[in-house]
Formats: sequence, structure tokens, C-alpha cells
Amino acid sequence: MMTIRLVLTSSLSLLLAISVRSQEVAFKDLLHPSTVDAVSAETGANTETPKGCEKVSGGFVDGVTLSEGPREIKVGLASLSDAMLIIGNEVSATVKLQNAGGNSITIPWSTDYRTTQNGQDPANRTWEFGQFQMTLRKGKNQYTDLINTSQPLYGSKFLPGSTLTIKPGEWITARIGFRVAEEHPKYERIEEGPADLAVEWFQTVRTHVFKGCVVYHGFFPYDGFHEHKSRVTVQRVEVERPEKAQKSSQ
Repeated sequence: MMTIRLVLTSSLSLLLAISVRSQEVAFKDLLHPSTVDAVSAETGANTETPKGCEKVSGGFVDGVTLSEGPREIKVGLASLSDAMLIIGNEVSATVKLQNAGGNSITIPWSTDYRTTQNGQDPANRTWEFGQFQMTLRKGKNQYTDLINTSQPLYGSKFLPGSTLTIKPGEWITARIGFRVAEEHPKYERIEEGPADLAVEWFQTVRTHVFKGCVVYHGFFPYDGFHEHKSRVTVQRVEVERPEKAQKSSQ
């Protein structure tokens, strides 16, 4: 009997601890960038050319970021401006990202592109990048990525306050926007009719390193490129072309 009582007490204590931490800890409006943010994003790609280099070529490196413990992230949809998605229109939504695991997680939390530069050597930079991605799903494995019109988030260990730590059970919400159009029109097509709307949190470590007169851009996501662990279906929607939607409203 003593052993059973100890087990029950430990389980109850754990549940109480999680329930106390289960709360919204932050909100971010990612719909409307400030003038400073917009200018920073436009000019952020321009970096100094290393001395002795008349021209700079580019290369890419990639891999996967391994965190100290498992990252169990749960995403959801709090609201959607319209469940009727008209092709070409822009839609706003409020999404939720919750830490569903037992370890704290850290996400980027600044909308200022200068976060990727401040306090770092221009020839050797590292930062975190994160964004919510909306997709339409038809069938088991058919996804069409929609154009993201939201601001991305940046974080850097060199800039205090640019990241946010989310403890187990805690969550954040964000206001985002997307256009009902194909992100990759060469490979994907939006079809009319019923579809499932899915949301995904994508986070990656990015690097920008000069070696001689070559700049290497690094991409190291927390999930593999094809795993999409945090992509989940959140709502059933109807997709229509604008001319058809206009006729039905007359």
C-alpha cells in the first residue's frame, strides 16, 4: 500500500506542476511590419565584400540541428478570418504554438532582420529563423504550400531578448497572414472544392560564412526537410475561384 500511495502522490504532483505552467506566455502580431523592419529585411542581404575580392560567389551547406532534448511542439488554429478561401485572396489567422514536451524549448522572437547581424562578425554569422507555414491538403500526402505574407522571426545568442523560452505546457499565439496561392507554382496547383487547412511551425539555424571570396549560406532545420513533425490539419475549408465566388454572392 505504501508504494501505491507514493506513486499516486508523485503523479499528482507532476500533473499539478504541468497545469500551473499551462498558460499563454506571449503574443506577437506578425501581420504588419514596422518601417524599420521592412527596410532591414530589404537591405539585410547586402553584406560587405571581403577585402581583396572583386566578386563574390555563393554556395550552400545544410544539415539538421540537434537540440539538447526532444522538442515536442503542438501547433493549432485559434481563429481564421474566413473559412471560404478565395484563390488569390489574403487571409489572416491566429495560430498557437505550445510546448507539449517535458523540456523547455527556445524559439526566435524578433521581427527585426538586424538581429541576424548585430554583435557578430560580418564574415561569420549565425542566427535562428522561424515562421508559421500554412498549407492545403488534398488526400493523404498531397500538400500545397500557400504564400506566407507574415513577418518571419529571428533570434540570436548575441542579442539578448531576441529569443523566447517556452517551458513545458506553456504556449504563445501569433497573428499571421497568407495568400491563397501556390508557394511553388511549378510543382503545385490549388484545386477548387473542399480541402484541409494545415499549419506548421518551421524553425532552422542559419549561417552566413565567408571563405575566401565565397559566401556559404547554411540551413540547419530542427526537423528534416521532409519530416514536417509539427504540421497538423487544423480546419476544413472550401476553396473557390474569385469569379465563381462573385457569381454566388450576386
